[in-house]
Amino acid sequence: MLPFEKKNISSNISRFKIIIERTENHDVAGILYNDFYGFTLDFQGIRQMLSNLDDFFDYINFPQATHEKRSFHDALHNKEVSLPQGLKEVSPEEMRNKQATLLLHVQFRQNSTWQGTLEWISEKKMKRFRSELELIALIAEIVKK
Repeated sequence: MLPFEKKNISSNISRFKIIIERTENHDVAGILYNDFYGFTLDFQGIRQMLSNLDDFFDYINFPQATHEKRSFHDALHNKEVSLPQGLKEVSPEEMRNKQATLLLHVQFRQNSTWQGTLEWISEKKMKRFRSELELIALIAEIVKK
């Protein structure tokens, strides 16, 4: 049983520290860390990061999606929602030496996309995003610098 399954879920479940371990060709790889609930999600590229987070949000049903995923196959409707691969429980001591670059807070999943805030920790700058595409553009802008 994972830590968030033992507690009441609060909005902190959708707040992640992004620890960028590698940048290559304007793409990033690293760890998503939720320090409130004590778990991590590894990712290799922005696409996998978004996919893993979307699977996680579907699993906990928060932030709740306003639209269902669509498909040409009926299999999607019968598919059981499962945790994304690579999710693991960690202690604060394990993450103590890892410095977060960004703080991501997904507040809503409306109109088949995400809305929330992205904070660049070292620069003390915070920007709001209205879609996953804006989020990707913000991360790419930070990685370029």
